[in-house]
Amino acid sequence: MCTVVVRVDPGSEWPVTMLALRDESPERPWDPPAAWWPDRDPAVRGVRDRSAGGAWLAASDSAGLAVVLNRGEAVPSADGTWTTRGVVPLDAVAGALPGQDGTLPTTRAFNLVRATADGAEVVTWDGSRVRTTPLGPGVHMVTHGEPDDPVAPRIGRWLDAFRAVDAPVGPPELGPFDELRAVDAGDDAGDGWSGWFGLLADSAALPTDHPDAILRDAHEREGHVATLSIVAAAVGPSRTVLQHARLTQPGRLDGSVELHRA
Repeated sequence: MCTVVVRVDPGSEWPVTMLALRDESPERPWDPPAAWWPDRDPAVRGVRDRSAGGAWLAASDSAGLAVVLNRGEAVPSADGTWTTRGVVPLDAVAGALPGQDGTLPTTRAFNLVRATADGAEVVTWDGSRVRTTPLGPGVHMVTHGEPDDPVAPRIGRWLDAFRAVDAPVGPPELGPFDELRAVDAGDDAGDGWSGWFGLLADSAALPTDHPDAILRDAHEREGHVATLSIVAAAVGPSRTVLQHARLTQPGRLDGSVELHRA
C-alpha cells in the first residue's frame, strides 16, 4: 500500500511539504503528472490511472493537492461494482470532499490526504462512515490505516525517524532521483529535502516484501503490488510544486528512473 509523509507548518511560506510513494500493480498502466482532465479543469494535473481514468494524486496551484491511499476494509456493493477511487482526489481539488454532502462514497475504502495552504487533513472512508483527522503542526505519516498509528507497519518503524531529521520547508529543486544521488554521494542538495530522502535511501536496505519496507514489491492480499513512483511536493498559497520519478524497476532505487516536474 502507498506511503505518505507530510510536514505541516501553518502560516509559513510553504505550509505543507509531502513525500508520497505510489504502490500499485506493475501491470496496471498509468501516466506521470500532467493535465489529463481538461474536461474537469485544465489547471489540474496529476498521476493518472490509465485503466479507470482517475488520479492517484491530483494538484493545482490554487487548490493544493490530494492523494488517495487504499484501505483494506470490505465495502458492500449491491451489484458487486464500485466507483473508482481515482475520482476522489479529482473531486477533492474541485472542492468536493467525501461525505461533504451527507452521502457515503460508492468506492472501496480509502484514506485521502488533502493538503492546502491552510494545512492538511486525512479523510477516511472505511466502508461504514466518513471521518476526518486534522494533521496538526509537525510531521505525520499515512499508510493504509490510521494516520500516525505506531502499531501500523512502516509507521511504527519510520515515523519517529522522519520526525527526528530536518523536514523540508519549501519546494524540491531536484527530482527524487537526483536528491537520492546527492544523498548517496554524501552531499546535500541544498533545498532541505536531504533528510527525508536520506531516510528513504536507508529504508531500501529492507527486503521489499518486509512489512516495514517503504519501497515495496510484494504479493499481498490484493495481488502483486510494488512501489512505482515517488512524488516530492510543496503547497503554498498560490502555487503547488511537484517533482515526480517513475521507478522503471518497481520497488527499487538502484534502477533507472523517468523524471517529471509539474
